[in-house]
Amino acid sequence: MAKAKANLDWLSAAQEALNGDFAYRKLGSTDVTLGLSIGDQARLVTFEAFEIASIIEVSAMDLRDADIVLEMSAKDWNAYLRQRAKGKGPSLLTLDLDARVITGRSPLDRLKLERYNLSLQAFIDKGAELAA
Repeated sequence: MAKAKANLDWLSAAQEALNGDFAYRKLGSTDVTLGLSIGDQARLVTFEAFEIASIIEVSAMDLRDADIVLEMSAKDWNAYLRQRAKGKGPSLLTLDLDARVITGRSPLDRLKLERYNLSLQAFIDKGAELAA
C-alpha cells in the first residue's frame, strides 16, 4: 500500500490570498512561528504583524525553531483539510484537545495557539478551501 502524501501545496496560495485580505488583517496582529510536521514533510510558517511573512521547507530538526508545532500523519492531515473544507471538521483548538497535535517549545509558547487561534485557523481554513 502506498504511503499517503501530505497536501501542503496550498500554503503559498493561502499566504498570498490572506495577505491581501482586509478581513484577515482585522483578526489582529500575529507574531508566531508555526511548524507543520505532516507525515515526512516539515514547513515553518512565520506570521508577523498582519501578514504571513514566510513559508519555508525545513527538516524535522529545524522545527525546534518554531514556537508551536502541529504534528499529524499525512492521512490524518488530508482528512482534516477535507473536513474543514466541508465546514464539518473541528477547530485547531478542539482538535488539539482531542488528539494533542500541538506542541510548544515552552508552556508560554504553547499558549500562542490560543492567543493567535483566529489567525492560525483562518490560514488552515483558507488552505482547506484551496485544497478542495
